[in-house]
Amino acid sequence: MNLIFSKVSSLLCWPVMGKRLLACLVGGSLLFGAGLAQSFQLQDMESSRVNLNDYVGDGRWTLVMFWSTDCIPCEQQKPMIEAFHHDHQASDARVVGIALDGMEAEAEIQKLIDRHNPSYPNLVVFTDVFHRQYKELTGKDFRATPTYLLYDPSGNLAGARTGMIERAALEAVVAGPVADTSAGS
Repeated sequence: MNLIFSKVSSLLCWPVMGKRLLACLVGGSLLFGAGLAQSFQLQDMESSRVNLNDYVGDGRWTLVMFWSTDCIPCEQQKPMIEAFHHDHQASDARVVGIALDGMEAEAEIQKLIDRHNPSYPNLVVFTDVFHRQYKELTGKDFRATPTYLLYDPSGNLAGARTGMIERAALEAVVAGPVADTSAGS
C-alpha cells in the first residue's frame, strides 16, 4: 500500500490489521486508509438516489466533505475547498460535498449551497442509514463535521479526517507521494 500522505509534514503511518488498513497521524489528527470504496447511498438535491462510487475512481483524487447546516467550521472551509476544486477539477482532483442534515432540511441545505455557489456537486445523506454506512466504510464511528474522506485516483479510500483541513495538505497529496527511501536501509 502506498503512503499517499508521505509528503505531508509531521506524518507518522503504521499498518493496522495487516496491509488492508493504514493509520496515519498528521498534525495530531488520525487518518485511516483502506481498500476500494464501498457503496454509499446518497441523494442529490432533486431527491434522486446516487452512489458515492459514481464520483470516485475516475483517475482523479476525490475529496469528500461531510458538512451540516449548523457547522461554523464547515462554512469557514467552503471557500478554500471551492478554490481547491476549481484549481484541480480539470486535471487531478475534485470535491464532492455531502450534507448530513437529510432532505428534511432541504431548504436550509439549498440556502447554503446558493450562498457559496460551489462548482462541485453536493449530495445529501439518508439520515436513517448514514452512521452505519460511514462505520462500514471507515471502520470508525462518525464524530463531527467537517469530516473529510479522500479517495485516490483508482477509487480506493485513502484517508479520513475529522476537523478542518489545510490546503497545503491537500496540495501535497495531489502532488504525489515521495518515493519510499526506507527500503534497503
